Amino acid sequence: MSPNQFGEFVANKRKEKEISLRGMAELLDLSPAYWSDIEKGRRNPPNLNTLQELAKILGLTNGEFDEMVDMASVDRDEIPMDLPEYIKDSELARTALRKARKKSEASGTDSTKKAWEDFIKALDDEE
Repeated sequence: MSPNQFGEFVANKRKEKEISLRGMAELLDLSPAYWSDIEKGRRNPPNLNTLQELAKILGLTNGEFDEMVDMASVDRDEIPMDLPEYIKDSELARTALRKARKKSEASGTDSTKKAWEDFIKALDDEE
C-alpha cells in the first residue's frame, strides 16, 4: 500500500458524496483542521468507532469498510483494528493463526495460502 492510501480513499469518497471537508469534520464532531490533517496523512487515521461512523456517512459497503479499516491500520502500523477483540475472544482463531504462522516460518514461504483460501470459501458457502 502506498503512503496515505487511507486519506486519499476517504477524501475521494467524501467528494463523491459532495460533502465538504468542513462538513465531514462537523458530521464526525472533529475540527476541520484535524480532519484535513487526517486526509493529508499528517495525522493517524481515527479509531474504529469513528471509522464506523464515517462508513455510515459515506454509505460504504462491507467490503469498502474492510478496505478502509485495513488502510487505516496500515497507516497506524497496527493489526487491523476490527480484529484484536475477536482474536482475543476466540481460542480457535488464536490457535489457527499460530499454527499458520509456525507452518509458514518453518517452510520459509506462505505455505498456508491455499488453506486460508479454502477456509474463506467454506465461510462464504455458508452464507
